[in-house]
Amino acid sequence: MKVRDVLNRITVTDWLALALLLLYVVVFATLTINQHMSFNTNALDLGKFDQAIWNTANGRFFAVTLAEDSVIASHFSPTLALYAPLYWIWPDVRILFVAQSLLLGGAGFLLYLFFRRTNPWLGLVVFAAYLMHPALHQVNLVEFRRSTLAVFATSFALLHLLRRNYGWMALGLALAMLSKEDMSLTAVVFGLYILLVQRSYLIGLLTAAVGLAWFVLVPFAILPSLLAAPEEGYVHAGSYYSYLGGTLPEILNTVVTKPAVILEHMLRPIRLRAVFNFFWPAAFLFLLAPEIAFFMLPHLGFLLASEYNVMGRLEAWYPAMLVILLYWAAAVGLSRLRGRWQKIGMVLLLAASFAGWMTQSRLWPGPHYDPTRYQVTGHHRQVETVLQSLPAAAIVMAQDPLVPHLSHRENIYIFPWTRRGNQPDFVVLDREMRPYPYSADEYRTRFYEILAGDTYEIAQQAGSLYVFEYVETAVPAVAVNETWGDSFTLQGYSIAAALPDEIYTADLEELPAGSTLRVALNWQVTAEMGQNYTVFVHAVTPDGRVVAQHDSWPADTHRPTSVLPAGEKVRDVHYLTLMEAASLDDLSFRVGLYEATTGEKLMLEGERPFLLLPGE
Repeated sequence: MKVRDVLNRITVTDWLALALLLLYVVVFATLTINQHMSFNTNALDLGKFDQAIWNTANGRFFAVTLAEDSVIASHFSPTLALYAPLYWIWPDVRILFVAQSLLLGGAGFLLYLFFRRTNPWLGLVVFAAYLMHPALHQVNLVEFRRSTLAVFATSFALLHLLRRNYGWMALGLALAMLSKEDMSLTAVVFGLYILLVQRSYLIGLLTAAVGLAWFVLVPFAILPSLLAAPEEGYVHAGSYYSYLGGTLPEILNTVVTKPAVILEHMLRPIRLRAVFNFFWPAAFLFLLAPEIAFFMLPHLGFLLASEYNVMGRLEAWYPAMLVILLYWAAAVGLSRLRGRWQKIGMVLLLAASFAGWMTQSRLWPGPHYDPTRYQVTGHHRQVETVLQSLPAAAIVMAQDPLVPHLSHRENIYIFPWTRRGNQPDFVVLDREMRPYPYSADEYRTRFYEILAGDTYEIAQQAGSLYVFEYVETAVPAVAVNETWGDSFTLQGYSIAAALPDEIYTADLEELPAGSTLRVALNWQVTAEMGQNYTVFVHAVTPDGRVVAQHDSWPADTHRPTSVLPAGEKVRDVHYLTLMEAASLDDLSFRVGLYEATTGEKLMLEGERPFLLLPGE
């Protein structure tokens, strides 16, 4: 067939549907990539999946170091392996965002394809309405999820179910169930539909039986066998449904004897409001096809019955499957209307979905759109450059938002967690990014344990980003041996500088005004001091003018001298911002200590009030 013949067969609605799909993919791939590049993705979501897929692409199937040994041990999702060939083309986590947007948009495009020959404008309208639903936007913007493929696969299966192409339907259902174990609920409903509506009894019974068996065997037999402690059973039963029990007999007993307990969770007002807010952007047209709408019930019940409020309120990625089923039901329902009623229904659907976008969505101009999540700053670009410079074979422990940018390696850990006694070669932290799993105060304490300690060198720094390299015992660039008051000995120092908004280096010479000097002083306590002293560091020109200074207790107040025991070593880092241009070679540094309340200086040997570096 000639290209011209193919083009002649493409209709106006085909072009419009393809344009909608392309627009959706471009918009959401761009947003999710920018969200990632602005360090708004997480280790235990994106980082874990990325490492597992990258390892699979390199022959280490599903291996991860961020959680369990295998990414399929907590949720059974071997279809993650289908993403691995993408890394042979472009080994970059950003390809997952493109794939996810294409799959979610493509799930709706299949709706258009189903109606293309019989009622293309109806198919196009429902596709457009689906793309506007705020829950779809919510799902797509929550990083990358394993259920994404299941959404497309279920839409594919439903298309072929309605055409009675059971072989292709089975392929779609298999992909969905292999994406996550709870997708088997959908297979059960498919079987019931085939049995009761299409009256194909053998295929219906077989489909429902496979789905039900999968729903029971995977969580309670296969997944526990993949865990280090299989006796713990299905871990998510305890996490999300502990009130039902932890084993299959306990859960069945609760369901039979205490159904009111389940209804108590499902009928909470806040959850019912969430259900209403989910349904009204589809103008409740799904009610015109109740047998298709029924496909949503098991999955909806599964979410509402959860103790986990994010699931029960249909937040994050959890309503992913419900969105595509909702619009399949709306489409089938609309197709049953005739004449002007169908046109009214189509207009109503578009209007409701658009209203949902304007009142609930995270996509501009929806009210929950947050542009700061997608703004990639100069600091973000610097951080990315530094992270990509780390050796590929190095063992790295990094702060949560940094991990997804470092997960193409065999050993990556979330700060402060390591496994199997692995000593990280590098610890990477950014003081301005979220500190999960710590509170801000706890994180600050752990940060200074490394910064003020002597087992890691500051290998690189870009603003608030620090790359610490393990060296067992840090050695200052310049050795010194000067003691203040027979108590506090300066063993050495290191100096680095950064131009405004640039990365620190020890190689700069000419520094414009606004440049920052990093002076790291290596102290050792030779005798307990009993009171707190402030360390001062002054940058002075050859004619004695102070052009920058910084005064604080050691380690930015985190190592007060009154509590330091004899023998303690402290790396005391000071940052000095130049008030005028200077040459680093011409600058000297005055270092001393004083008692803040009285101003009395602690003297060096010979009653000197300060030490001049580099040498007097």
